Amino acid sequence: MRFYERSAGAVVYIVERGDVFYLLLHGRFGWDFPHGLVHLYETDEAAAIREILEETGLKVELIPSFKEEIRYKYSKKGRTVYREVVYFLARSREKEVKLSKEHDSYIWAAREEVLRLVSRDEIRAVLLKAWKKILETEKLVEKIS
Repeated sequence: MRFYERSAGAVVYIVERGDVFYLLLHGRFGWDFPHGLVHLYETDEAAAIREILEETGLKVELIPSFKEEIRYKYSKKGRTVYREVVYFLARSREKEVKLSKEHDSYIWAAREEVLRLVSRDEIRAVLLKAWKKILETEKLVEKIS
């Protein structure tokens, strides 16, 4: 028997003085963008907004035309679980996070720090696609170090 989960969340970002910072949450599986299970009869978008609010207290705006899916498997109670996670792109206007009990810390991080902190290559790929969309959406110019 296969066990299947679908989750939704977002690459949540904030722009301050032309710099982009991303919200990462730390939980039992390490650093990740906010996400959680999609409920029965709930759209992916509604689940993403709900999960972000539940996990962070933030009200966000989803950016149109960005949707990335990753797939992986993990072990839960001795069973293999196949999970799909759909990530949207979400802008926050506020920085103060009210962290849920399922996470022990959070960080607003620059792109390079996110790339260093997350453990899955698939998440890194989502971040890089999100970065390109943010440049376009926010009309920012990429800074060369």
